[in-house]
Amino acid sequence: GWVKSIDVSKARALPGVELVVTYEDVPKIPFPTAGHPWSLDPERQDVADRLMLTQRIRFYGDEIAAVVAVDELTAKKALELIEVEYEEYEPILTVEDALKEGATELHEGTGNILKETEYSLGDLEAAFAKADYIFEDEFTTSRVQHCHMENQISYAYQESDGRIVVVAATQIPHITRRVIGQALGIPWGKVKVIKPYIGGGFGNRQDVVQEPLNAFLATKLGGRPVKLEYSREENFIASRSRHPIHFKFKTGVMKDGTIVARELEAVSPIGGYAAHGHGIVANAGTKFRHLYSQEAIRYKGTTVYTTTPVTGAMRGYGIPQVKYALECHLEDIARSIGMDPIAFREKNLVKEGWLDPISGNRVNSNGILECIKKGKELIRWDEKKAMMEEQTGPKRRGLGMACFSYNSGTYPLFEIAGARIVMNQDGSVQLQVGATEIGQGADTVLGQIAAEAIGIPFDMVHIISTQDTDVSPFDTGAYASRETYVSGLAVKKAGEEIKAKLLERVHWLTDIPLSALDVVNGWVVWSHSGERIMSVEDVAMDSYYNEKTAAPITADVSNNCRTNSFSFGCTFVEVEVDLPLGTVEILEIYNVHDAGTIVNRLLAEG
Repeated sequence: GWVKSIDVSKARALPGVELVVTYEDVPKIPFPTAGHPWSLDPERQDVADRLMLTQRIRFYGDEIAAVVAVDELTAKKALELIEVEYEEYEPILTVEDALKEGATELHEGTGNILKETEYSLGDLEAAFAKADYIFEDEFTTSRVQHCHMENQISYAYQESDGRIVVVAATQIPHITRRVIGQALGIPWGKVKVIKPYIGGGFGNRQDVVQEPLNAFLATKLGGRPVKLEYSREENFIASRSRHPIHFKFKTGVMKDGTIVARELEAVSPIGGYAAHGHGIVANAGTKFRHLYSQEAIRYKGTTVYTTTPVTGAMRGYGIPQVKYALECHLEDIARSIGMDPIAFREKNLVKEGWLDPISGNRVNSNGILECIKKGKELIRWDEKKAMMEEQTGPKRRGLGMACFSYNSGTYPLFEIAGARIVMNQDGSVQLQVGATEIGQGADTVLGQIAAEAIGIPFDMVHIISTQDTDVSPFDTGAYASRETYVSGLAVKKAGEEIKAKLLERVHWLTDIPLSALDVVNGWVVWSHSGERIMSVEDVAMDSYYNEKTAAPITADVSNNCRTNSFSFGCTFVEVEVDLPLGTVEILEIYNVHDAGTIVNRLLAEG
């Protein structure tokens, strides 16, 4: 709907109210909110369709006014005193509602379609004509909220020079700074974002939800601190949620179980604004082609505006949705052709060396078959399958399995990470990164990488867990399972530079050839024997206080990551179903992952 009129006079008159603003008071600058890197190509930039406060209401949760008061109770009372007259429109709750003739456009000129994308590889018509069987099916995944313990929260103030400081629980501090600058129409360098050590994000904090408004409110109060915190209900309706997606499959299969043709159409109601927009549905389409082979494949994805809560990133970025639907579809096919579901999958899985013809990413390692073998052994698949053939009674048991593939990072999309290491006088180091720790253990892993690259014990690495966009190296943030792989490469690069500078100083002090030197467990040693030459602490002290050659050992690097790493795995489960009640109990479950090189074994084991 629309706000026809708004009267805030009573709210402003309430004792304890410091400020009341409406959509009439904020900059009329549309801005994007997705936690994606900025692009110099306008065609690849996120959709800028959000205002800090809006007169046009596109979903229940749109914000039209804000109150700043001395305490939360006063602010709530003031909000209740605001009088609003609305022009109400019919809700658009489904894709069908959004696309029907005469539907109200939520964003002018869109027809309520944010975007449609499509790819096709091979001769699909010929492949389907060749198939002995053609199977079609439909699946729908539901909307999910992240429910991290701490709701969306930030506070903002201005420093004496007028620069705006926003302290926010975010996964993307550098991107948040950029979006605040865009929303306020000010240079990005006039904004500083600080991300304290927090826990929990799961993708919901990969969106700039409240920080621009928070910054604006602080500027209207002479720079005084303003806190903005969502309640749990507000977090449900006004932050982000997982995309619900409707999938339509069509698959062509030969009598021996070989898949020859695959087709998928996906449609998602994304809510009232673009946010991460088409990215999740597009990524689902990308991952649709990464697990199984075929002669021809086609995908079409469509994202549609509705008056439901806005969707965004959540754990897996479209992959859980498409893998759930795909694996259900393949299970149905295997049963229909009378083929063991494991044998059916094994016959069609992509092999090591497979090259994605669109992205150019190559599968350089693939342990999916070993994962399946191990899962079968753990759950005793063959033995239990035989036992379950002649079941009777109200409770029955069954076995199931599913496979997945995933990527670390987003390449060929833009991937950059930064790391800074400064060696202290005692030989320990300070490690700064721009990517964030949000409870996933990234700080520990990056500290391990630095320690190994330099050659010092882990407890000599002091990682700074607070990000400050004024001083933290540039990194796009914590998302896409990228930190160990992408940010870790930057840390490794910085650690190797520290080690090289360390050994160069030892070479200058001792005349021992560089090729004969190494650093092991905090000591510079002879590389051929491991015999100690001098401690890292002694070298560090010399770098600080040698009257002729003092130059503290530091490294400040960026890494533009131009590769991507595939991972594969499977899940095996045994369930018991109470047929009269319809309840399902999980009796056993095994997740078997081809995890590559595990940096932190304890973290992986849980």
